[in-house]
Amino acid sequence: MSPNTIIHTAVDVAAVEALLVRQKADWRAQGGLDYARRRALLRGLDDALARRQDELTAAMSQDFGNRHLRESEIYELYPLRAELRYVLRHLKGWMRPRRAHVRWPFLPSSGWVVPQPRGVVGVIGAWNYPLLLTVLPIISAIAAGNRVIVKAPRLAPHSMALLAEIFAALAPSEILALVQPSPAVDAAFPGLPFNHLVFSGSTRTGRSVARMAARNLTPVTLSLSGKSPAIVAPGYDPAAAARAIVAGKLVNAGQTCIAPDYCLVPAVSLEAFVAAAKAAVHNLYPQGLHDPGYTHVPEPSLRTRLDELVADAEAKGAQSWWSGPAPEAGFGAAPFPPVLLWDVHPGMACMEDEIFGPVLPIVAYEHLAEAADFVRDRPAPLALYWFDIDQPRARRETAKIPAGGVGINAVLVHAAQPELPFGGIGESGIGQYRGRYGFQRLSHMQGVYRNASRATGWVQPPYGGFARRLMALLLRWG
Repeated sequence: MSPNTIIHTAVDVAAVEALLVRQKADWRAQGGLDYARRRALLRGLDDALARRQDELTAAMSQDFGNRHLRESEIYELYPLRAELRYVLRHLKGWMRPRRAHVRWPFLPSSGWVVPQPRGVVGVIGAWNYPLLLTVLPIISAIAAGNRVIVKAPRLAPHSMALLAEIFAALAPSEILALVQPSPAVDAAFPGLPFNHLVFSGSTRTGRSVARMAARNLTPVTLSLSGKSPAIVAPGYDPAAAARAIVAGKLVNAGQTCIAPDYCLVPAVSLEAFVAAAKAAVHNLYPQGLHDPGYTHVPEPSLRTRLDELVADAEAKGAQSWWSGPAPEAGFGAAPFPPVLLWDVHPGMACMEDEIFGPVLPIVAYEHLAEAADFVRDRPAPLALYWFDIDQPRARRETAKIPAGGVGINAVLVHAAQPELPFGGIGESGIGQYRGRYGFQRLSHMQGVYRNASRATGWVQPPYGGFARRLMALLLRWG
């Protein structure tokens, strides 16, 4: 086994630290990746994803216990390949230095902005979309000319074994490496002195990651989640809204950071919405929990948590509808049935904690302003969904609600657009990536000023009459 292979499968903290030292040394010696190297790596990654598509979708299904290959293609492979093609098309233009305006008292001096690589970027992968949420930040990091070390998520061993093979064939470990998880590596990784750290996951874990990164003043990009709401405005067809919301909720069995966490519907439409939501579950998955399109929950502890959320709501007065029986305790991966909850209220665990599973609380409201205030009074979500036939109202009202991203009359698909930034705000995240925004986030935008002869003599002592008159003019008129 070669040293390169050992590094790609390391579970020893010392080996990861040594890898980081090697990458930083290579960065200091060679500088950032040039355009040709960036392009070659991104094209090679795209080719590998295309060539090993069937293996990757099979590995992801194995990691989850069951996940339809179409779901992996639609929500992981397609967005990744679309991102790669978009970045490759625009990368040369993003890399060009940009001329910057110099104030007239400093003419004929000149200025420009140069995108520079940050150095070594650490990426903490996420198990719920093991390919998408691990590789998307890598695309941004490589596009910006950085070296990358990725920590694989624990619950996706088969997917990550394939990804490690792809990376090892694509680049030496001094440029790109994947390290497999272990309790020691998981605990130490966020505290290593990276030049930037990217994490996708829960808000609770995000706080811990930020605290550890702060020890080294490592800048972070945190894509967290929170409780993403869906608001159905008066007049919108409750059946159409229910199908869209339920379909988005049940993708990946609700294990999606931008899935609708709960929805708010007009009180007069509650009964129709609940009936339509039940019908949507049956139409989407006609074979119930045995439907091949329904993704499993990969670990018993995750199912136990969902069961407890529902039990808490039922004990506190919520009405519930289970589409199927809850799985028995224990075992490995298994399906957790879609569950609807209504007559819910704040104070129930399902309305306080992120659900991250196929459980949908439904909140009835009397006036639209009440629904908007309900969302505004809580931490800003990663996504906000608004269903409305009145498009000017939808744009006006969503503009008043802080959220990482907004989908109007649609769920999830805003995150598949390379020209739209992806990221949260407040408790749902720090920073954005995708396309140009990822390139900028993982670059240092260096300002450069080139002085012309005698252009700045007036800013130095001794200060004479010219400086006095010039400052009087500048302070008055700029």
